[in-house]
Amino acid sequence: MNQNMMIGGLFALMAALLNACIGIISLLLINSGLSSEAIAFLKTVLAYILVTLILIKIPNHQQKNIISTTTNSKRLLIKMSICAFLGIFILFFFETMAYSFSYSSPANVVVILMSSAAVSALFFGYLILNEKLFVSSILGAMLAIIGVSIISWQGTINVPLLLNASIAGVGYGLFTVLIKKFKLNGGIYLTKYLLLFGSFYLFLPFIIKFDFDIAGKLNFDIFMGILFLAVLPTICGFYCTTKALKYLSAGNVQVTELSEPIFSALLTVIFFGTMPNNAFYIGALFIILGLVLINQLFKRHG
Repeated sequence: MNQNMMIGGLFALMAALLNACIGIISLLLINSGLSSEAIAFLKTVLAYILVTLILIKIPNHQQKNIISTTTNSKRLLIKMSICAFLGIFILFFFETMAYSFSYSSPANVVVILMSSAAVSALFFGYLILNEKLFVSSILGAMLAIIGVSIISWQGTINVPLLLNASIAGVGYGLFTVLIKKFKLNGGIYLTKYLLLFGSFYLFLPFIIKFDFDIAGKLNFDIFMGILFLAVLPTICGFYCTTKALKYLSAGNVQVTELSEPIFSALLTVIFFGTMPNNAFYIGALFIILGLVLINQLFKRHG
């Protein structure tokens, strides 16, 4: 395996690990009385504030130069605003909305979202970036999606969940393709600007469905849940995804992130002592085989 593929793969796996906690925390917050619009907006704006505090001593012009040195500021802002619309607004808004329809089967959201993200990344990567679609890539994506379904699928599906999770996944997949198309260098600086634009986008649905009793609902546990979502999957997860895109194709990143259910199961073992069933091991095998195929790990790299 060459160095770039190894680095990109590690970042994508870290993103999958960080994203593994989204479903359960979002569902707990929804059950606590927060709307999906409030959760999506609050975690994004809190994440932006935290990143801004981290970077407060670094001048804005230096941050922009680190993101991209090949375009002017106006074009850079337009590119980041487009990516933020897809990767922050579309993903966060429709993902959280899907969890509000998941009831007792939040894992179904993961299956649909991650599968549609992987397929859309491969499709748009071919269409927009002229990335080659190898047989191994298509087969690898199919095996990984089957593996995710074996591990995570729970019962039947309802139309609102299917629609919202699919939109979130397609938006996320196209987001990863455009990050490469626009040649945006991933990392903490890009994450900051994505969160800034995303906060503006998510403010509109938040204020339209504003809950005047929201202050009374924001107890310590809810605040910690929002903080948890802001720090781990939002800041750190986006950082790892955008960094992975520097080294791998968008399709490779998305299929690698299909390993998320494996990390979810491992976290369940660590924190709750609940051992996975046989379906987990079968699904994990399919996912691993899929990752081997799409990243062409069966080849020798010199």
